[in-house]
Amino acid sequence: MPLSRRYCAVTLLFLAEFRLFRPEYYTKKRRGFPSLNGVNLQSMSHYLDHNATAPLLPEALEAMTLAAKEGWANPSSLHEPGRRSKQFIEDAREKLAALIQVDPSTLVFTGGGTEACNFALFGAVQALQTQHKGRHLIISAIEHPAIKSGAKSLEEQGWQITWIKPNSDGVIETESVEKALRQDTVLCSVMAANNEVGTVQPIHEIGTLLREKGVLFFCDMTQALGKLPVDLSKTPVDLAAFVAHKIGGPKGVGALYIRKGIRLESLLRGGGQERGLRGGTENVPGIAGYGAAAEWWQQHGDEERRRVESLRDQLQSELQKKIPEIKINAANVSRLPNTLHATFPGCRSDVLVMALDLRSISASAGSACASGSVKPSEVLLAMGRSSEEAMSSSRFSLGFGNTAEEIPAIVEALAQVCQQAKG
Repeated sequence: MPLSRRYCAVTLLFLAEFRLFRPEYYTKKRRGFPSLNGVNLQSMSHYLDHNATAPLLPEALEAMTLAAKEGWANPSSLHEPGRRSKQFIEDAREKLAALIQVDPSTLVFTGGGTEACNFALFGAVQALQTQHKGRHLIISAIEHPAIKSGAKSLEEQGWQITWIKPNSDGVIETESVEKALRQDTVLCSVMAANNEVGTVQPIHEIGTLLREKGVLFFCDMTQALGKLPVDLSKTPVDLAAFVAHKIGGPKGVGALYIRKGIRLESLLRGGGQERGLRGGTENVPGIAGYGAAAEWWQQHGDEERRRVESLRDQLQSELQKKIPEIKINAANVSRLPNTLHATFPGCRSDVLVMALDLRSISASAGSACASGSVKPSEVLLAMGRSSEEAMSSSRFSLGFGNTAEEIPAIVEALAQVCQQAKG
């Protein structure tokens, strides 16, 4: 039996042993999400995994449909159908640029957030290598795998890397970055907000320090966009990665901000699209959907952030009353307004997530699954948590479809699962 199937079978047996597996849940009809603009966003009753991906906004779907119908021609073609396709791309570029307060010419569309991060990291070091400025990088220990994996690859190629750990609240301190700086440091990567525990990093202070030292600053902002106001006209970053599906746009579309004057080597060479920086015919419908989602956030962002933060605080407060032993991670520092990350002592996160799924609640384990095994969260371990604590932590990230009315049912389900897991 393959490892993945074996793991699922063992987990189901574990659920059954603790009376968490209820086959009847599979036969119950799941009611839909509350609608947004008359469109049902998800088929799940309670979707609390918006940090993984957000439901597609109706405005984004409408823009994608229009672009698919009218922007079918190759946007590099000089004829009128080609120019029409190109206009969809440029309109979306302007909308995203307006949301993050930059010149549209500084944005390059990519095939997703991972590509944007790889483009920033590898494109920068390849360009720096030709300038013989140094081979030392500073990377935070809580970066997304899209960056950490790339950095480890560079390490194997002879680049020297200093990995900076966060404090116990998950914050990368400016002082830690300053201590790691060397004469040959050429680039530093610190994300704007952690995708797992939601901690907001002091990127303005870090960026100011790095700008003074002449070190490139790359910031992964894929989780920050939408959940936080982003104004790159006032933020000292040189490179910033973004992605559409975290803000209600489609999957498979991202963007990289490249500050004017910064040189990158192209990773995808082809027909010279995106000013010669990213070869390949553009995904016109996907980019159009990205632009529509960006426009939605510019119009409704402040209101939506306040609404979701209120729901997150309500969920946290009621959980603390119902499950007194719960530990809220990063509770004393600035967090993404939609994110609640908690440790449930004595309740394994993978078991909790599967048990919640059987109750029509979608959440995320605080650990990463790979090759049929469950590993403790590297983020929590970097924060100084034990393996046991890391394996008992889960993330709840709210968004578009969530309402105050569903919070009591979620809290009650969590309390039941935790109680049953303890026997």
